[in-house]
Amino acid sequence: MRWTLWIVLGLFPLVDGHPTLKTNQNSLETADAALNHQSGSLNSVLHLDDTEKAALEPTRVDPAFPMKELNTSHYPATRAARVAQHYLNYHHGSPSKWFMVHDIKKASSEDIPEVGTKYHIQFSVQEQATKEIVGNCTAEILFRQTEEQSAPEVNCTCDDLLKIKTSDADHALYLHIKHQPEPVAGTDIPDSQGNIPKEMEPFWYLGGIGASFIMWQQSNESTLYNMVHVHSVKQLNSENDLLAFDYVVLLHDMVSQEIIHWHMQVAWNPTQGVKVTQCNLLPKDTMKQPSAEKHKI
Repeated sequence: MRWTLWIVLGLFPLVDGHPTLKTNQNSLETADAALNHQSGSLNSVLHLDDTEKAALEPTRVDPAFPMKELNTSHYPATRAARVAQHYLNYHHGSPSKWFMVHDIKKASSEDIPEVGTKYHIQFSVQEQATKEIVGNCTAEILFRQTEEQSAPEVNCTCDDLLKIKTSDADHALYLHIKHQPEPVAGTDIPDSQGNIPKEMEPFWYLGGIGASFIMWQQSNESTLYNMVHVHSVKQLNSENDLLAFDYVVLLHDMVSQEIIHWHMQVAWNPTQGVKVTQCNLLPKDTMKQPSAEKHKI
């Protein structure tokens, strides 16, 4: 089965009952494009001017602006594939499903005058819990030329993404959390030895899905992000069917070698998926926070 994903990121408040994303980095506000399921495909509704539409059209090689083949093991190709990974995780990940780039098969780029650089990537991904490989993914990632940070625009398609089924595990986890007497809480995932307790694995994955949203939003042609640590996670009170969690996560920019701390709040249920409702960049010296006991699930 083939899932087709189209998105152009716009920064705007969520409406109709969806939470608003708040951040202290230029008030990062974003919402997912409407995802319409039709015949197994996932489509985003785009509202673009003529220039933006041209930038995201399937590639037509212009002799004046030829495609440049990229070494699949070098940074430009890796960076573009990583952005596609973050995009896939935020839209399709769950506490039971988290994707990583497995292999980059082909990569190229083209410079679009007065617009930016568009990368074309063919790659495979591996789901980390089941170790299943989805072998045929293609993506176009557009990095726009902007004075301020602007999230890359992603057009991504993966064959057989639906063959990795985790709905039963997600529903079982959701009901278990809903009916347990004490809220979930944990710190230092993984621990100093690199270990993640089995009962905390879903919250490591959930933190990774939420962090994927931040890494997607903050990526540009000079970054390469990865989540390396969950400093803390605690369950919040929720008045609806969504479970809510408060996270502090550590992201690693492999280009600058900087460790960056982000606070985020994440909402999830098996039907609506994962939503980052708030996020903000923390100052470098703000990790003096009280630890929470790990709560076994």
